[in-house]
Amino acid sequence: MRRGVRTLLIAALLALPARQASAQVDFSGTWTLDREMSTDLSKATFEPQQTQTRRASGFNGGFGGRGFGGRSGGSRPARPAAGDNTAIVIAHSDHSTFTVTDAQGRSRLFPTDGSKTQHALATTTVESTTRWDGPHMVTAYTISPTRELVFTYILVPATKQMALRIKLEDSGRQRADVPELRLVYRLTH
Repeated sequence: MRRGVRTLLIAALLALPARQASAQVDFSGTWTLDREMSTDLSKATFEPQQTQTRRASGFNGGFGGRGFGGRSGGSRPARPAAGDNTAIVIAHSDHSTFTVTDAQGRSRLFPTDGSKTQHALATTTVESTTRWDGPHMVTAYTISPTRELVFTYILVPATKQMALRIKLEDSGRQRADVPELRLVYRLTH
């Protein structure tokens, strides 16, 4: 009996990586923000609800907005149309890396194995980890010893859409006083 349980457990563990690999999807393409379905970025902020009225600054844009642009090596994927600040290009064909390029041509290369990656920003360097969570891609930027800015990419192949959820976590939990940003992109190329 014990031998049968042990054999079943080993078989299940061996099948786990194969099942996870099949759940990995390809995010490659040019994605354009659907403003009607997304959070209004002009009103978006990562400030707590109580202090939003006191400060006019906030999070200014999707992935290439304030602080998340720059260049981080790797091959350079196609660039979104000039003047379009709501498009991103994702190159992601081998499932071991994930490259995001904003409309200004700034690229970030993310290994998807959960290893730490350094990103030089305008005034500081932040560390991120990128990993698969089933069919979703999750990148967590460490912005303080207890806080992370978490980007979750969710592909909806049937409608050619990608959802990008951005949330602020404090000690591994989403901050209740800071709303999550929800951006919806449509595949255009």
